[in-house]
Amino acid sequence: MKKLNHQTCLRCRYGNQVIKSTNINSVLRQVESRWLQILYEHVKELFSQTWLPSHDHIHHLRVWIHAKNLVEALSVSGYSFTEQKLKQLVIAAFFHDTGLTRTLDASHGKESRKICHDYLAKMPQFSSEDYKEILDAVEKHDDKSYRSLPANEQRQPDNLLTILTVSDDLDAYGAIGVYRYLEIYVLRAIPLWLIPSKIIENISKRYNYLVQNYSELEDFIKVQQKRYQYTVRFFSEMEKQYNSMKDITINTGPAGTVNLLIQQTLTEKIHYTALEPVNKNLSLDQFSINYFKQLQKECKHG
Repeated sequence: MKKLNHQTCLRCRYGNQVIKSTNINSVLRQVESRWLQILYEHVKELFSQTWLPSHDHIHHLRVWIHAKNLVEALSVSGYSFTEQKLKQLVIAAFFHDTGLTRTLDASHGKESRKICHDYLAKMPQFSSEDYKEILDAVEKHDDKSYRSLPANEQRQPDNLLTILTVSDDLDAYGAIGVYRYLEIYVLRAIPLWLIPSKIIENISKRYNYLVQNYSELEDFIKVQQKRYQYTVRFFSEMEKQYNSMKDITINTGPAGTVNLLIQQTLTEKIHYTALEPVNKNLSLDQFSINYFKQLQKECKHG
């Protein structure tokens, strides 16, 4: 992919056609018409025997939506994308966390790669280079150490792995991000009192990686910054509660919200998109009411 001069008519090539970059949405629609439904249904089936709402087919769909938004922003900024590259991206987006159906370990990307490999083996339209790039992105997307690469190995903003990693990170923000972090950390047996500090450290790395790679996308980053700050505030307040009220059951504020989330999603197995504690007249404090309203809003509108 090549960055084009902002002063020229921005164009991107796909197939044998040349189109203006302002038509990136039409190219994305073509890619979606071929791949979106079959990938969504395939991943839904993969998770049908695994209760993991935080990382199921709906998460993979949102990651693809985040990736589309990022591609659109990059296109406006002067980057071009081939149709083939967008095909790679949608496939990588829908397979990146499928390994969690086999292991909850942070290194699940290796299992995701195997699952994706088996799927792609039936898809002859990809070259060996394209094939390898998809698998590498799927496997390495969850390396949240964000190690600094040497100058000669720095990835470009339109690199497949960079876009996938950041798009996955973006789904850790907001009220949905609060739930997603909580569920996977609880399932990994991290004590509740320790969860806030671990999440704040992790999400800060995610946000810094976003800014590091996409500083030129100022408007895009401003939108994401608000979502990032929501998650940080939630767990910062939760950490304060645990620091000041050790060995006491907390039923209010973020800690109370967390207890209710765990009860309803992990014990009662209610999908977070179907939670309605406010409408069910449960005894909630204002913090919990505000959180669940925000969660419902995000689930409905994204």
